[in-house]
Amino acid sequence: LPHVAERDLFTLWQAADAVGLAHPNAGLLTDIICCPGGDFCSLANAKSIPVAEAIQHRFADLDYLFDLGDIALNISGCMNACGHHHVGNIGVLGVDKNGEEWYQITLGGHQGPDASLGKVIGPSFARAAMPDVIEKIIQVYVERREPEERFLDTFRRIGIDVFKERVYAKAS
Repeated sequence: LPHVAERDLFTLWQAADAVGLAHPNAGLLTDIICCPGGDFCSLANAKSIPVAEAIQHRFADLDYLFDLGDIALNISGCMNACGHHHVGNIGVLGVDKNGEEWYQITLGGHQGPDASLGKVIGPSFARAAMPDVIEKIIQVYVERREPEERFLDTFRRIGIDVFKERVYAKAS
């Protein structure tokens, strides 16, 4: 909605709020950049929207999201990267494995003056596992961050291995 006059912003917000589209999550984990994926794109290897919805449902507590702070989560349904997964602090890439949808995770991506591409953490995951995978990544961040430290800064300080260990740990 790039051409809304400033005088109309409050009215627009009220209309969006009335239909459940006014959510104060800008810049937070659930402010996901997500391509249309396999639901709407013939190039996609996997669906993106259901993954984004599942993550948004898992992380619905706004107080918790605000405590987590600035985290960019981006999802693409294929290597065309319409969701810009490679520059998400947490990136999700849909891949095809023998005709099935799987999802690869990258960490550490960022856009801006100190840009970086995310690093693949390891083997891909089934769609149903994605909310759990994201939760494990967030748990590492919460446990290891310094006061007021953003996700990206924590990742850059502690590296990828701590996240890998948690995500791929076998349940005991």
